[in-house]
Amino acid sequence: MASQGWMRTALLALLTVAGAGAFAQIPDLLNALDAGGRSMGAGGATGVTDANTLSTYHNPAGLAFVQSPTFSMSVRNIPESSSRIGGNFNDPLMDTDEFVGARRLSHLGYAMPIKGGTLGFSYTLGGAIRDDRIGNNLINGLTSIRNYQELIQSQVDFFTVAYGKRSGSSNFGVGIVMANRYMKNQQSYQIFDAGNNNIGNVNTDVAGNGTGVGAIIGIQSNAGNGNTMVGASIRTPIKVNGGPKGFFDTIPGRASFGVAQRTLGHGDDFLVYGLQADWFFGGDKGGILPRKDVLALGGGAEYNFHRWNARFPVRLGYQSVPSGGNAFTSRNAFTFGFGYRPKESDFALDLNFAVPSNGGRMDTGLGVTYRLSK
Repeated sequence: MASQGWMRTALLALLTVAGAGAFAQIPDLLNALDAGGRSMGAGGATGVTDANTLSTYHNPAGLAFVQSPTFSMSVRNIPESSSRIGGNFNDPLMDTDEFVGARRLSHLGYAMPIKGGTLGFSYTLGGAIRDDRIGNNLINGLTSIRNYQELIQSQVDFFTVAYGKRSGSSNFGVGIVMANRYMKNQQSYQIFDAGNNNIGNVNTDVAGNGTGVGAIIGIQSNAGNGNTMVGASIRTPIKVNGGPKGFFDTIPGRASFGVAQRTLGHGDDFLVYGLQADWFFGGDKGGILPRKDVLALGGGAEYNFHRWNARFPVRLGYQSVPSGGNAFTSRNAFTFGFGYRPKESDFALDLNFAVPSNGGRMDTGLGVTYRLSK
């Protein structure tokens, strides 16, 4: 009897580990969730060439162009998914649907000129996933798994202090980044043998936060008579301490390169278009949620109409975010957006959208910027 009890315990442990590794094809926004600023509507094409409080996250060199104390915030939905699984427990057939998800604060930032440069502080939501799964009568050798339910949820938040300074036709920036990784996994199911006897139940619930510290540096340079901006930045991989282990214990670093071009339009109108590449590297490739090295790309344009003593930016773009591991699927999206910038006012509004090319639900991001003084 003691031997049978040991074997049963070992079987339950094995099934728990096997089930934890068999995640659904979750749309991969664990690395590259767009926080919903101006560049979101243009496919993320101007992140490293922009100058705003989000520069603390994308490229601290952009802070050098912020010449007045500036506050901004963004709110966006966090995409979620739901999966139905069948077939083999260790290699299941999956049918995944994507949902809009809850709306959350995705960026809060403040920048102020100081000592020949600009100092910035920000909170930015850099990655998030949530997948609910259900299944029944899953085959596992001579046993079957019944009433299977699972929740996998993770979120990566970045808190950054950065400084940008201008030198000639170039800007330089550096910052310290503290990352918080929240991880939650719940599983419950029953195990039945070939004789239809319940030989065990599995109930697991792990959740918690882990933190780590990294650094970010960046550069921007003007070219083409000041109408072309080239930007590049690199954020180090961040080792996570604390919280549940084995899911992904190192947050990938990010190397970004972008080019933006400005051309004149009709009257006071002008067009800005650009391209950006983000290389995510150095993540935990062997975890339950693997983070392999991937290249995300974005391209888009923003046409600025000057009408009624205000500027109205209109944006269009496309963003490609590849899968970071076997548990995930790529998440590519067409983007568009609108803005409002009154000439005689210190505030600006941005409303942006992303429509997944696989037919998922549309994302929405709203940003507000306010200059405290001129």
